[in-house]
Amino acid sequence: MRKFLRPFAVGAIAATALLPVAAPAGAQTAADFQDARVDVAPGCAGTVRSQVAVTPLPTDIAGVGVSVLFRADRPDPSCTLSATVSWRNTATGATGSEEVAVSSVPAPGGWFPTDHGFQRALADTGPGPVVITMSTNPGEVSVTV
Repeated sequence: MRKFLRPFAVGAIAATALLPVAAPAGAQTAADFQDARVDVAPGCAGTVRSQVAVTPLPTDIAGVGVSVLFRADRPDPSCTLSATVSWRNTATGATGSEEVAVSSVPAPGGWFPTDHGFQRALADTGPGPVVITMSTNPGEVSVTV
């Protein structure tokens, strides 16, 4: 089975966010990373917020969605945050990672604050406990798919 992690547009995410996702009873299916201050480049800095949730994938199976929001001190089209999302399924040993680029220019509409740039990545992790790390945020979070 191919494991993937790819950025998707907000519209595709909004459509899949309404579908039911099965997880074991009592399992943690969502988690937030601690917000982090980032200095991307001279004149390009801000706060990054990363959120993880079990979500249906385009393949109609459950996986993990990682939302990365970047609130720049001043929005500038030349200011883009690069973040690496990594995951590990602790039951199967499967791993994956992907780099996502998040503009400092807020994306209109969607589910998130209008003063944040936004990007989302989806991971086909397989079922079981999954640990996610972000290059931009401290620590790790765990969810059960």
